[in-house]
Amino acid sequence: MTSKANGRAQRATTVGLLLLLVAVLAAGWWSKARCIVDGDGWTDGEQYLAWCYTDIYPLWFSERLSEGATPYVDHPVEYPVLTGAQMLIADRVMRALPGPPSPTGFFHVTAFMGAALLVWTFLLLRAEGLSRTRLLRFVLAPTLLVYAFMNWDPLAIALCVAAIVAHRAGRDVESGVLAGLGAAAKLFPVFLVPLVVAARLAQGRRRDALLHAGAAAGAWLVVNLPIMVVANKGWRRFLELNSERGPDWDSLWLFLQQRDILTLSIAHVNLVSALVFLVGAVVIVWLGARRRPPEEWWELLLPVLAWFLLVNKVYSPQFSLWLLPLAALALPSTPAFVAFAAFDVMVFFVRFPYLGGVGGLQPAPGYGLFAAVLLFRAAALLWVIASAVRGRNADDLPDQPGAEALGDGDAVSVPPVGPPVG
Repeated sequence: MTSKANGRAQRATTVGLLLLLVAVLAAGWWSKARCIVDGDGWTDGEQYLAWCYTDIYPLWFSERLSEGATPYVDHPVEYPVLTGAQMLIADRVMRALPGPPSPTGFFHVTAFMGAALLVWTFLLLRAEGLSRTRLLRFVLAPTLLVYAFMNWDPLAIALCVAAIVAHRAGRDVESGVLAGLGAAAKLFPVFLVPLVVAARLAQGRRRDALLHAGAAAGAWLVVNLPIMVVANKGWRRFLELNSERGPDWDSLWLFLQQRDILTLSIAHVNLVSALVFLVGAVVIVWLGARRRPPEEWWELLLPVLAWFLLVNKVYSPQFSLWLLPLAALALPSTPAFVAFAAFDVMVFFVRFPYLGGVGGLQPAPGYGLFAAVLLFRAAALLWVIASAVRGRNADDLPDQPGAEALGDGDAVSVPPVGPPVG
């Protein structure tokens, strides 16, 4: 191929995949919006039986945004500060638009913001030079279709991917800032920080390790400290809720309780689940680090996060979104990803009618079927962990940002990744 032909092929592939992503996101938006656009809200349990539930719609009321409340200051919010800020921005934008304020309008604005963040995530992945096959793991994942607009996770996902891109390009201060901001939106991007610090220490780059950790902590504090001072009670709500809540419907801890295999108090579940996660994460990183050079230790974020989802007491449905860009970046096994994606969407189709049945709605599956699909997904997560720890093949992700293929056999050169724009 000539350089000009390479450029045309590259642009055509990017545009085609981007249009496909937009189509998937539009379908995901409609899968939720179809139950609320009539103005009557949810009726007869349709949010469960018709698979159109989203947290965004009811939380406009429960977080008192419907009353014009400011998160944390006027009302404690159950999410980290940047997520609360996103709620506030979406509410104020919606109120500036023609028409009366409504939860439907709030959902539409929030979904548009989430879609923009997911497009940014795709562009970051594309700039890393991933093959079409790998990009399709993100674009065509059924998890993206059903959970893209379930909650406010796209912000943390985009920031986490941007932090990885910056780290791979050697911009560790920027990477730390992005990881810290991601952790200020949802907790999981913070798991990248110890991996980067360990990698830089192993390379003898102590200053870079300290700068990365300091930048992450500083960015998190810049966001959180003002709210901690001005509205400490509202800020603490996230921590208190997560310490007080019991095992989630999708967690293996609830399965153990439901089957009378293991019954623990909430305090003991908190302690045991934390210990199991920490021990497992250490083993994962130790095994994975032995099989790859330090500059690739960031790849271990994928198995660490998968392990976190597997053993944590809370597995909200949209948490599966966290794995999609990481699977595109760092998972060698396509069959492992396909298994996870298939069983994850099975959980979706069983979970919500089951919860409707818990509330008295019919028809609804029993807990036996729900538990079965949860166990199948857990097995797929273990497969993902094992594959990710083992490491990638020679024809996978390029060793340095900026040199990869458009497809499985069409080698091209792409420009180095510049600073993320958000």
